[in-house]
Amino acid sequence: MRIKSGGGAVVAAAAALAVLFIAGGSAAAIHVVSSGFSAPAAPTAQPARVGTPATATVPATQGGGTAGSGTATAPAGTPAPSSTGASSARPSSAAPAQSGTPTPSGAVPGASPALAALAAARAADEALPHSPQLLHELATPPAAAANQAAALTTVRGIDVASYQHPNGAAISWASVARAGYRFAAIKTTEGDYYSNPYAIHDIVSAMSAGLYATVYHFAIPNITTGAFQAQFAVKYSKYRSGGRALPLMLDIEYDPYVSTDHTNECYGLSAAAMRTWISSFVSTARSLTGQYPIIYTTANWWDTCTGSSTAFGADPMWVAAYGVSRPPMPAGWPAYTFWQYSSAGTVPGVSTAGATDLSYFNPGVVGLIDPGSQASKGGVKVGMQVASLDAVARATLKFTASGLPPGLSITAAGDITGTITKGKAGAVRNYRVTVTAKNTAGATAAATFTWQVTG
Repeated sequence: MRIKSGGGAVVAAAAALAVLFIAGGSAAAIHVVSSGFSAPAAPTAQPARVGTPATATVPATQGGGTAGSGTATAPAGTPAPSSTGASSARPSSAAPAQSGTPTPSGAVPGASPALAALAAARAADEALPHSPQLLHELATPPAAAANQAAALTTVRGIDVASYQHPNGAAISWASVARAGYRFAAIKTTEGDYYSNPYAIHDIVSAMSAGLYATVYHFAIPNITTGAFQAQFAVKYSKYRSGGRALPLMLDIEYDPYVSTDHTNECYGLSAAAMRTWISSFVSTARSLTGQYPIIYTTANWWDTCTGSSTAFGADPMWVAAYGVSRPPMPAGWPAYTFWQYSSAGTVPGVSTAGATDLSYFNPGVVGLIDPGSQASKGGVKVGMQVASLDAVARATLKFTASGLPPGLSITAAGDITGTITKGKAGAVRNYRVTVTAKNTAGATAAATFTWQVTG
């Protein structure tokens, strides 16, 4: 099966970051504050170097999109549905039992002999950011992207995995930032057996260098349910919203293990079972993180393996496509939030020259980053800037807010300032704050969060 090479929806934002669809086809990136990541020392194991670098024509144009909608998911704390399509002898509804730090090989500590053997058997592909089939289908001569890279003036990002650490080489995230990259996706987990030993160090270092970053989970839907793998992903990524952390990403694409699991590109699941699996993952991830997870896929895989499902449009779309001015969109998304246009990038600070994934953030999106839940004492002076990916692209936004604690206000530039009015000693007051940003084209986006005031 080949990725579609033409057509596709016009460029605009998809869903919330958690990306919300709003009138005019724009969207808002939301929910990221005090990150719970901590940076361990990077391991020194050499990842397997397997797969074909891929590339794409860098988009030279952009357009406006239409608004869409997605299905509601369970509120925080609501048990997610279990998948009827995944089969496994391991538990699929309880939280993953393994704990501790991943070994240099990526096998999770405390794994059963069967899980450890599975991780070892799949080590060559685990190290890759995406499946060999996807990389093969995206492959074109590297010069195709390089020749047009100069025309790209929007917010650029990279996608890395263990593969980007040959012989244990570290990524210099400061160099990546100096080269103009502003966000990163870092493969952290796969299935229910693998955790990238470099991931936590990479994401902390990337955010410390000034990049926005997300961790992503490579789905293996035919071994355990989506709920179980969402729990596994959150556990081993140590994911916390906050700071510069973008929402958790689900990478769901071609089965890289068809030669050993003897299924097909859809992991042997029917379209109905695949939809149930994805719903289970999304619901659980949202319950655990408070955000709609990003979905990474291709139009062809999605339409084939989910039966062209339109049920997930509330999730931000990170689409992979090459050689087109506008990527073909999976069913349910009239437009994308991120576009992976190359897998053959050479990025300063990354050792895998000619083999690093490159993406860009849709410049039509109002990329508002939610400050997240706040807690302050009455009488405290506040100075807080609401961040935006648009600001990185030098977009002009006008901010307004409602529901701020008494004594606070927001400037047109997004600065929340003032001194919180004191209340009764020991009293706890909760405010539901909504910040709205509007760009010069008239597109708006909003982020809502809780601000607790004590005293």
